[in-house]
Amino acid sequence: MTFADALAAGTLLGDGAMGTLAQATGARAEGAVSELVLLAPELVGALHRRYLDVGADVIQTHTYGASRLRLARHGLARQVGEINVAAARLAREARDEAGRPAFVAGSISPATSPRIAGPVEAAAVRAALREQADALAEGGVDVLVCETFAHAEELAEAVEAVRAATDLPVIAQATFIEEDGGPVTTHGETPEDVARVVGALGPVALGSNCTLGPQGLLTVVRRLAAAVPDGIAVTALPNAGLPHVVSDRSVRFASDAAHFGRYAARYVAAGARLVGGCCGTTPAHVAAAAAELARGPVVDEPPALPIVRGVPLRGDDVAFLPLDDSNDVSLPQGAGLPRGEGAAVGAGREGPGRGAVARWLDAPRRTPLLVAEVTGPGADDLDVHVARGRAALAAGAAALWAGRERARRRRTTTAGVAAGVHEALDVDVALTVTSWNTSRMALQADLLGLDALGLHTIVTETGNPPVHADRAVRDGVWEVDAVGLVGLAASLTAGVDADGARLAPTPFRVGVRVTSGTDDLDREMHRVRLKVEAGAEFLVTRPVYELDRLRRVLAGAGVDVPVLLSLAPLSGFAEAEHLRHEVPDVVLPDAVLARVRAAGEDPAPGLDLAAELAAEALAEGLVHGLVVRRPGPPELLAEAVTRLGAVLRASAGQLGRR
Repeated sequence: MTFADALAAGTLLGDGAMGTLAQATGARAEGAVSELVLLAPELVGALHRRYLDVGADVIQTHTYGASRLRLARHGLARQVGEINVAAARLAREARDEAGRPAFVAGSISPATSPRIAGPVEAAAVRAALREQADALAEGGVDVLVCETFAHAEELAEAVEAVRAATDLPVIAQATFIEEDGGPVTTHGETPEDVARVVGALGPVALGSNCTLGPQGLLTVVRRLAAAVPDGIAVTALPNAGLPHVVSDRSVRFASDAAHFGRYAARYVAAGARLVGGCCGTTPAHVAAAAAELARGPVVDEPPALPIVRGVPLRGDDVAFLPLDDSNDVSLPQGAGLPRGEGAAVGAGREGPGRGAVARWLDAPRRTPLLVAEVTGPGADDLDVHVARGRAALAAGAAALWAGRERARRRRTTTAGVAAGVHEALDVDVALTVTSWNTSRMALQADLLGLDALGLHTIVTETGNPPVHADRAVRDGVWEVDAVGLVGLAASLTAGVDADGARLAPTPFRVGVRVTSGTDDLDREMHRVRLKVEAGAEFLVTRPVYELDRLRRVLAGAGVDVPVLLSLAPLSGFAEAEHLRHEVPDVVLPDAVLARVRAAGEDPAPGLDLAAELAAEALAEGLVHGLVVRRPGPPELLAEAVTRLGAVLRASAGQLGRR
């Protein structure tokens, strides 16, 4: 039976990520990850067999990024044929050993990436794609899959280029991000646009892979299934969840195999014929999908509310970046906190640096602080953020916060939003500053720029790198982490730059994140201590939905600085399910999930739960204020600020130092 016949006859189950498993074994490639087919063929073959053993009907060759233009960056341009033929044969051998019908798909990525310097001629792109397709065909693949394309026209051109090299069937897959109006490519094209442009070429299947997690991709599948021309199957290969970098220098994905399996069945109910996994998925995910598909068809449910924001696209590079304490900034002698000469200068200023957070920190007797986040999903328009800020202040917020946005197509930076809101409302705005992809000197320049804009309350984060092909990107800059960034800000506050030169002090008030949802609480305690020793004046939790882990972290860290509790009231069950199964470092207890499930998409229980957590944390003196995050129109944020502000005021008399 041909691949096209099998796809027409029923549902096929694809494999999952190869790089995730290779990384878990400790395998490293100095250049392109596809070179592993030459350096460690036994490993690659074994990984294919693991997917086949748990029920995969389609396995993809380990050739993402194995075209001439990408391999040239690693000095491997002359080995295009060797790598692709070897990869195809390894997959075929694994399939033959399985002793059951299965298909080998040749993986073809976009021929260029943002890390290829300078423009590339269209003819060179087409030639690279044809060359790779020809080599995969020579190796004996059954079908070719053009995957992770971020532009419909580019995907269409790839399909045409591949067809010029071989008459093998072609699967075309675009990747989408979640924007405010729904899923789009990074060029702003909807699933219907992709179906129209690429579907006109008649690929054997058209679908989506990467970027979105299981829940976010369901909307894409539904819309593609309704838009593709007759005779074209739909594919669905999501990521396991959202990625983050952990202390052993590797990328981890929020990953729940059972959740993945349930959504695989929902993709089929929505019209998909080939389902599988992309970044972060493993044989456990494929096994869960196989079990769910074996149960028989499920009923497609109403669209889930999409939550995921843009996550960088898949590519061909690998890096394992340290998150230990060896890359902290060493402060010049005399810098840091306790605040010295620089603090005296800053403290005497009027205006910038003298907002609600500064007064809260400097007061001899601290009263609880209420902060509202002005950023969030909404129009890319400063007026929206200003309106949210105005509504929050009217509802009782004492300070505002500009958090980071994940969406890739934003035109306004976090600093731009913070500066605009600060100017429009004449209020100091706190903002998040990350050290990812920025050198120490560039970070210093950024901080000095914030000083010039009148933005002095910052919360530092190390940040997570973009992930390509389930690995961190190779060419990002990460000279310092959150601890080093605290030290750099403290040094500037003391009037000393990173090189030890004296300069006018900057009145920064520096907070840091505390992540009680992490798997490694001991490490988090250690990191909190390091951040406070470097100069952090307050802690801000990530949004929490239970307090036990936060109690353990704060008790174990043993630091004496105030804590702001971040609360993001759940909008309904769809968001709760997404957070529980797809977002790293979030702990959402069974009882909370059950309570929200019973209410469906009614947001009232989410706000009730947030108020209960706030009352409990404030009553026992665990925290000293609240940060309220609630996406949507200004009136929704105002409602949450009003409700949680009432809790805060009622608890004010009980607030004390831990």
